[in-house]
Amino acid sequence: MGRRVRMAAAETFKFPRDVVLGETLISIEGGRSLVIENYRSILFYGDDRLKLLTRTGKVSVEGKGLRIEYYDEESMKVTGTIRRVELEGM
Repeated sequence: MGRRVRMAAAETFKFPRDVVLGETLISIEGGRSLVIENYRSILFYGDDRLKLLTRTGKVSVEGKGLRIEYYDEESMKVTGTIRRVELEGM
């Protein structure tokens, strides 16, 4: 099924776009943690930087004391001091 058809179905049936299109969702919780949903893989992980590959591009997180609290094939929670989130190619 093409992207246009999935978008039309999402709008017609009021389905969440992230579910139908697999779009990345980022929820920032007070600058101390964030949750990223629908990522593909971890490209880089360090104390001050995290880079993820998503379906439509890359997400970079910069901060201090970054720690992956949990992750699975669908979502990830990162804690620490979040200073910057950058979207590449999205």
